[in-house]
Amino acid sequence: MSAVDVVIGVFLSAASGILIEELVDYLSWRYSRSTAGVAAIVAPIITSSPELAVFLIALAEGQAKIAWGTIVSQPFMASTVIYPLIVLAALSAWLLGKRKFAVPHVHRIVAVPLLAFTIPLLPILALRPERYGVAGRLYGAALLAAYFAYALFMLRGRASAAERRRLSLRSPVVQALAAVAAIYFGAESLVKGIESLGALFGLDELALSVVLVPIATALPESIVGLIFIFKGRDDEGVGAVIGEKALYSTFYPGLAMALGVYSLEPAAAVALIIAVVISLFEIAAIWFGYFGFTAPIGLAGYIWYLIHVLHL
Repeated sequence: MSAVDVVIGVFLSAASGILIEELVDYLSWRYSRSTAGVAAIVAPIITSSPELAVFLIALAEGQAKIAWGTIVSQPFMASTVIYPLIVLAALSAWLLGKRKFAVPHVHRIVAVPLLAFTIPLLPILALRPERYGVAGRLYGAALLAAYFAYALFMLRGRASAAERRRLSLRSPVVQALAAVAAIYFGAESLVKGIESLGALFGLDELALSVVLVPIATALPESIVGLIFIFKGRDDEGVGAVIGEKALYSTFYPGLAMALGVYSLEPAAAVALIIAVVISLFEIAAIWFGYFGFTAPIGLAGYIWYLIHVLHL
């Protein structure tokens, strides 16, 4: 049943993402906040609920490796898989005549926030919990504070009059409860499936969670950016992806480190190193006007991880 559990987890997490996307638009209208602010802060927090659910459930069940692997997986997947998906979306839209350029074109200023949200990953590689446990907790608290400061800055603007968004389940309360239920049961199914697959095939649970969990949890976050890219709105699309990196490079690792639930075993360390190295290449590519140039490098890094770390 391990594979079935994973499939169920993927389906429920994806369904929750669709419901949450509608809720974000509703909240933006209801509380008169700017669409940009909600997209940059509220949307990532809500759509990342599957990651938070997996993290909390894994902790409650004593699966610390899966909990930390869920955190590490996000910057890793953004650097290795999401960028190639953006390039593929742009190419597909170009072939269908939906956009003028076959590859995304973004302003070089986009490289600045990408760099700002890549740098916080570097100290994590040095703050080994067995030697620098107190320093690691303090650094985690600092990352949490940095994210809250960023969130307050992004949500300061108010929106002009906006059209009310219809909800699939009509009631925001019902839709929120349905989304939370899908997130909870999807996350629980994923944790069980990953644990069972690891035991069945003798695979590293942390490495397996890095590869499998984002298949479901990265979908809600990535789909917004991919839609923008498909429509030719490259700055917004890439900006949405970078907004996710803000959350996954500060808030979630900060929470894990502050709680003392982090590890620098090879599977986690290698994933972080790959994410940092590819992000630095991508920053240079964006600065010189070649966004997506590192897509093949990202895919190569993902495949290398599957072969040499997960031993598939």
